Amino acid sequence: MKFLASLTYIFGVALAASSVSDPGYNCRPGQKCWPSRQEWQQLNETLDGHLYQTIPMGAPCYANSTYYHAATCSAIENEYNNSISRGSFYGQTYWPNWEACGTSGCSLLSPDPDETLYSTCSLGRLASYYVDVTNNSHISAALQFAQAHNIRISVKNTGHDFFGRSSVPNSLAIWTHNLKNLDFYQNFTASNCPSANVNNVGEMGAGVVAGDAYRFFNSHGMDVTGGYEESVGIAGEFGQGGGVGDYTTTYGLMVDNAVEFEVVTADGCTRVINECNDPDLFWAMRGGGGGTFAILTKYRVQLHPSVPISTYNFVAEFLGTNTTQQETLRTLMTAHASSQIAWSAELITGQVDYSTGGVSGDLVLPYNDDGTKLRTATAAFSDFFSNMTGIYVVQNNYTNFASYTDYLAFSAANAEKTEPAGIFSLLASRLLPHTLFKASSTLDSVIDGIISGMETATNFGLYKVGVQIVAETPLSSPDTKQQTSALPAWRDALWHVIHVGEWYEPLAAAVLEKATDGFLQMLDPLKKLTPGGGAYFNEAHYGEPEWEQTFFGANYERLLEVKNRYDPTHIFDCWKCVGFRGENE
Repeated sequence: MKFLASLTYIFGVALAASSVSDPGYNCRPGQKCWPSRQEWQQLNETLDGHLYQTIPMGAPCYANSTYYHAATCSAIENEYNNSISRGSFYGQTYWPNWEACGTSGCSLLSPDPDETLYSTCSLGRLASYYVDVTNNSHISAALQFAQAHNIRISVKNTGHDFFGRSSVPNSLAIWTHNLKNLDFYQNFTASNCPSANVNNVGEMGAGVVAGDAYRFFNSHGMDVTGGYEESVGIAGEFGQGGGVGDYTTTYGLMVDNAVEFEVVTADGCTRVINECNDPDLFWAMRGGGGGTFAILTKYRVQLHPSVPISTYNFVAEFLGTNTTQQETLRTLMTAHASSQIAWSAELITGQVDYSTGGVSGDLVLPYNDDGTKLRTATAAFSDFFSNMTGIYVVQNNYTNFASYTDYLAFSAANAEKTEPAGIFSLLASRLLPHTLFKASSTLDSVIDGIISGMETATNFGLYKVGVQIVAETPLSSPDTKQQTSALPAWRDALWHVIHVGEWYEPLAAAVLEKATDGFLQMLDPLKKLTPGGGAYFNEAHYGEPEWEQTFFGANYERLLEVKNRYDPTHIFDCWKCVGFRGENE
């Protein structure tokens, strides 16, 4: 068996949730079914030496760990909160609540990484072994081995997953992070599918992160419909579960732009799928989620000619008493909501972050001008913001960037504040349709529901709580022909509302349970306003009880049929993904 010879090697892990109620793939260490050391060694030889035993990222910093190493620990401490570097270690997840299992884990304290969070280092939820995949044969061999020994499979790239689906205890993980090929095809010929031949197609390996994709395609004068956070694995769950970003209002979700996938299915076969080849599987993977139907190795996507990026940024602190701050919050959020229909008509996107003590907005418009369109569309709100009483204005300005790569430095700095790596996190979200914004009565109900949730969140003992309102919705791409399996609620959504809670250290079980249940209950007012609606699979509450309807809507039954056809034994099973069969781990 080949283990890590040096802790300076980049190692990693994966997550989904195993279930004791599953009929198969539930073998665990210590049981007779678990492979012997010799069998693991034989697998490693089949994999050209690419099998590794998982070592948590923080292990070199635990003095009582077998893997303690002071020099390596120092290097890890320096990179611990860097989201790009963090994703290059297998033995971590972006949010450490998905590394830990109860009181067992191996994380460091994010604000002060020279402190450990647990008395001893353990795997927690991390997979037992992982395969550092560099070609499709590695995946096929891993699948065959897992099937022969009844072991759960998990799939991971960076670990940037709010559900922790890439981290499954007692599993054999497929780590796709080093499948990093990038190609550009000015004239693309699809596999056995002339109707899918188009110009300007980008190809990304499953391990490519967003920032690398943006820079590569921009060097060819093109932009890709990714997100705004550079460290996200763009082709994985992001690119298969929907894919929302600064281009969504203009070009639709990333799945709307998918042209062709290369995948390895549960039978170990490599398939190139598109609208002609395995069209049902292609449809399912255009919105139905990653790590569910097959393992993606290459993602081919429609690109768009680069245009300048205009931004409008506003930041303020609320002044006065708690009562006056609450009034200010309501006034400002109402002005924002009242402007949203007009802003969306101009294809303006971006996010606004609210807390009980302040606001930070980043509105974005990809458009071929000098920023005039964005300034004109938001002028009235900007004047209103400038003249508001009860706030201290920190920022209220416009910036124009020549290209998306020029914008990256700015957006990366913003993402470090809104999505810092290495902290514990809890989300609860809901998509709100545009009809709620047409009348003052329903608009007031929206504001009431959001603020009520924000006030409730302050009672859970978390370090930081707030709400992010995302306007990156695909209203301009209705998908009337149902070419994708993305949640139908996306198509008329105007706001994607996300309640966020963050903390630095493990919470007591009772405190965590109260916060988890409380965040789910905070959504009740918004759910009442959106019967039959839903939430974005990639940014939602992991405890959602009505997850089939909430995450997949009317597409669920067809998605399940495709799942059962291509993965009949459910070797790909992740937390509340299509075909998920149980919550006991």
